[in-house]
Amino acid sequence: MDNHEYCAQWVLEQRPDGAARTLDYGCGTDRIVALLRTRGVEAYGCDVFHEDGDYSSRVGDDFRTRGIILGIEHGRIPFDDASFDFVTSNQVFEHVADLGAVLAEIARVLKPGGRLLCLFPDRSVWREAHCGVPFLHWFPKRSRSRVRYAMAMRALGFGYFTDSRSIRQWSESFCTWLDDWTHYRTRAELDVLFARHFGPPQWREDEWLARRLEGHALLLGLLPRALQRLVVRKLAGLVFEVEKRPAAPGR
Repeated sequence: MDNHEYCAQWVLEQRPDGAARTLDYGCGTDRIVALLRTRGVEAYGCDVFHEDGDYSSRVGDDFRTRGIILGIEHGRIPFDDASFDFVTSNQVFEHVADLGAVLAEIARVLKPGGRLLCLFPDRSVWREAHCGVPFLHWFPKRSRSRVRYAMAMRALGFGYFTDSRSIRQWSESFCTWLDDWTHYRTRAELDVLFARHFGPPQWREDEWLARRLEGHALLLGLLPRALQRLVVRKLAGLVFEVEKRPAAPGR
């Protein structure tokens, strides 16, 4: 089970009858939306479709013409207030510059008591998953030390999508991409941002790991849940759900 299937299954487990209007925030190529719609869920998607990740040409024409997949403009999710039961977001929030504004928008379109499922890495993750170089995201942005470290790790055989570029070319190019398009935050920073609009998180890393390693229940059974969660957080990222906070009195 991959992340897309995990997100779709999460929605279905909340509402087995499919009566759950769902938004996939940062939907990319529409995979989660398609999975949910084939299973009877009224699902929609939205994305910025920015210059580094414009997947709009890969979204099905039917989804675009029917308004199922829409673009985000000026930071506003193109749906009405309190119009969704659930929102999913898969590997998106580490690319968001103003996460506070995004979470406010997600809270706006969620119904009272609606829930958000998040999968994304925080700063403490050991592996920079976009390139496969451990700890590269820990270096200061636009620092020569980051580039030199990337070069050393690339020389040792680390790194994805290396094509025909030299070690220096690959390292400089990827570090520039990392500088421009990623925003790794600490857990303390995330706690503050999420608490403005959502209740305490319900951690699901151990469940996510069990789904990913179906057929290896005996092996997982040897590891305490706390250790399973730690392994996922360090090697993949955070997996959790939160519930929208009730509106303050008088608002």
